[in-house]
Amino acid sequence: SRAVLSPADRSCPRKPARTAPPSAAAPLGQPAMAAPLSRRQQADAEDDSDSSSEAGEKTPAPAPVRVEQIPDAVDHFLGQMLEALKKRSTADIHKLYEDTYNKVSAELYRTKRWPSAAAVTSQVSEEPLFVLVYKELYYRHLYSTRLTVNFDDRKGSWENYCKLLDLIVYDLEQGEELSLALPTQWIWDLLDEFVYHYQTYAAARQKAVKAGEKGIGDYKNNPDVCCTTTVLKYLHKIVRASKVEEYLVDKEGGKGAAFTDESARLFGYFSLMQLLRMQSLLGDYHLAMRTIQRLDLQDQVPLFYKIPACHVTLYYYMGFAYLMMRRYADAIRTFCEILVFLSKTSGVNSLSYQYDAMVKKQEQMYALLLMCLALNPRPVEETIEKTIREKHPEKQARLQRGEELCFEELFTYACPKFVPATAPDYTSQEGKLNEAHQRQLNLFLKEMQQQLVLPRIGAYMKLYTAITTSKLAQLCDMDTDALRDQLMCVVHKTCQKVRTGGAPLDGERQHSSDVEFYLDEDMVHINAQRLERDHGEVFLEQIHRFQDLIGTLDKPPAPAKEAAAAA
Repeated sequence: SRAVLSPADRSCPRKPARTAPPSAAAPLGQPAMAAPLSRRQQADAEDDSDSSSEAGEKTPAPAPVRVEQIPDAVDHFLGQMLEALKKRSTADIHKLYEDTYNKVSAELYRTKRWPSAAAVTSQVSEEPLFVLVYKELYYRHLYSTRLTVNFDDRKGSWENYCKLLDLIVYDLEQGEELSLALPTQWIWDLLDEFVYHYQTYAAARQKAVKAGEKGIGDYKNNPDVCCTTTVLKYLHKIVRASKVEEYLVDKEGGKGAAFTDESARLFGYFSLMQLLRMQSLLGDYHLAMRTIQRLDLQDQVPLFYKIPACHVTLYYYMGFAYLMMRRYADAIRTFCEILVFLSKTSGVNSLSYQYDAMVKKQEQMYALLLMCLALNPRPVEETIEKTIREKHPEKQARLQRGEELCFEELFTYACPKFVPATAPDYTSQEGKLNEAHQRQLNLFLKEMQQQLVLPRIGAYMKLYTAITTSKLAQLCDMDTDALRDQLMCVVHKTCQKVRTGGAPLDGERQHSSDVEFYLDEDMVHINAQRLERDHGEVFLEQIHRFQDLIGTLDKPPAPAKEAAAAA
């Protein structure tokens, strides 16, 4: 049997039945045959009747009910969307979603909401699945603009996502074809927005508690809305029911769900990405990396290539997890790979609400890369190094000088918006507004302070093959005992787990510094390692650069430029 929505979701709102007012001639409770009245009683009754008639004349007529009008362009778009959903035409849905929806939003709803779900239900269709899909678009637009989002909006968005995900989980568990046929981009956006709405709800709740607002009762009386365990439960259910992990291990060794249905495969795959994001937001980086241990990172064309936003999300959270786990070599490699990829591609729809988010993620990853290079200097791609020199020279210089304020500013700008795992204490306002963020920031700054002097010690040791501890301590402005402690710290901190293949958590312990040394009583013996690039790599890089230059020169000039030149 198919998943059936509740009757309340199926029915459209009905107007209340109109009842006739009681007759003035025969009030309620008065017998049909009344006793004759005295003259005084008759006069009093006539006075009451006159006064009531005068009051009735002064009472204004009720204002007509204003019906929300749906513009013709929106009505046409919704009609096409309804027809495409019925036909299960993902190509038509993709065009409507990526093109028409964004254009209509930009033209008509830049500063206001889309029509309410009640208006669409009464004027377009009462089809339950269509109404759920429309509400998803309605709330998505509301969150992506600067319009005010109140508690009822947050609760309505949560309930709508729960109904959609319940339907998807039911179809996956029953082994049936999904009731909802959506294009790949929409599948990603749906799950991504589900976690984003949870994230913004947690921030709004914490802000309301700190400010002591009157609306705190709404959050207190609805503990099930945007509950952390419920969000994780939905994502784990989709992963388990879609069999995507079994599919990633052996693509030919199973049947049903991800093995035969691409939509089921994508729902499960993108849920893994959102679990990586959720665990990172909660601060459990090891569990976040374990979530994606079966991902197809080694495939020639992995699934995350289908959606640029998915690709960026994976590498951003994976690189940030490496950074917080003190695996700087892996973090640098991860950030460099995605930044080089983004510099060579431009396959993102600029009309999509995801475009601005991806541009910001790219800048955030450059900030994270700067911090990693300050803590663990190493050579990077020439294109990345050029971008850093041109756009971030001041930040790079401040980081190399060891300015703690610069580390704090970049971390605050580039880190995820952490969320607390549980609801706050509604009876106390003593908690910090960004307690989850402050906890992660303090951990990072503590690690940074321990490693801040290490690059300077390494820079001095590169100048010598052997040096006494007293002289090295004098160069580093510290006493001999403190220098010995720092040298032991260098040995410990520069020994990192480095991944060369396999799952994200795999790797072998390696000495990640470009300076090796050992202590012999009061003498430090240094073996500086200079990494030299392979000659073939250098020649290939120059060949590609000149090919791009020749291709640019061979392009014919634009007509506008020709006209300007002729003038």
